[in-house]
Amino acid sequence: MAKTKHGLPQTRGFFQIKGLATGLQRDGALKTHTYDSGSTKKTLNFGLKTNEDSTVYVQVEGYKNKDVYLFKQSETKGQAGEQKVVPWDKKYDYEDQGFNVIGVKVGLEKDENGKNIINNLIDFDAAEEISNALKDDTSIFVRGDLDYSSFTNDQGEVKRSKKFLVKNLYLAKDIDFEAEDYKEISDFKQKIIFTGIQKSDDKGETKFVVEAKIVTRNSIEDTEFIVYNTALANQFRKSLKPFTAIDIWGNIVNKVDADDVQESKAVWGETDSFKRVNNNYIRELVITGADPESIDTETFTEENIQNAIQKLKSEGQVNKTKKEEGSWGDATESVEISDDDLPW
Repeated sequence: MAKTKHGLPQTRGFFQIKGLATGLQRDGALKTHTYDSGSTKKTLNFGLKTNEDSTVYVQVEGYKNKDVYLFKQSETKGQAGEQKVVPWDKKYDYEDQGFNVIGVKVGLEKDENGKNIINNLIDFDAAEEISNALKDDTSIFVRGDLDYSSFTNDQGEVKRSKKFLVKNLYLAKDIDFEAEDYKEISDFKQKIIFTGIQKSDDKGETKFVVEAKIVTRNSIEDTEFIVYNTALANQFRKSLKPFTAIDIWGNIVNKVDADDVQESKAVWGETDSFKRVNNNYIRELVITGADPESIDTETFTEENIQNAIQKLKSEGQVNKTKKEEGSWGDATESVEISDDDLPW
């Protein structure tokens, strides 16, 4: 496990989505930025349409570094693999020895048998490769990491964000939203540190907001999840005390708020490009189940969380400016994270 700056173990999160690629042809989908330090970052932003009303936006991002870590899996189960550090220009020179970059598995070509040809690319290269090879409306399957961060803006407000960082991207069977056997896959799995749950009556719809902390490598983030299942919400309320860790899973929702759709007015000729219709979006991570066997009341406490935050503050790592088998709820049948798909 990677060493953290605050000394606490990470609470990792993963996602998997099957959908139609969208947004790849728009201006700015692929961006390159060079920082004052001289480092260069590439970021690819695109969407996956999972039904007629919902599109989840994901990212591939990475830096160009002087050196690159390579990883070789052990042939003996349970034994640690090997690592090697090589110069940037040599990062793909050791594949015949079993060493691969820790980055993104990309499968956008098929062999003569119809199987995906998988290439291991460093994130920086994967962003451009996917931008060039993937076209809108292509059926794809992606897996990756949930990334949480925050920063303080010029007004002193803390802004929080979640990103879906792609680590596996493959061609999938053609998707037809109208097919009777179509099954939507837009799922997440996350270890959280539970801090509370509140009822929220939003537009006449009862839902519950689960408040949680996420421990990343460099920070401790506050975030929220949604529960619509009242029985599941009550299970959380009566069974979990603050600072209890637990594994949860559910669905990723990103759709236009049907109750707040702004319709454009009738015009003569073309639409006025200076007046845009801005609809509100519902963006939620909806919990549908949790694993009571994963409950951990010892690793995290209010005290060690606060100590970790203080340590980060002393190092200037908190809210930097932007410049700087039994289960609760549904079974986790569609959220299976295979160790073979991960570089650790």
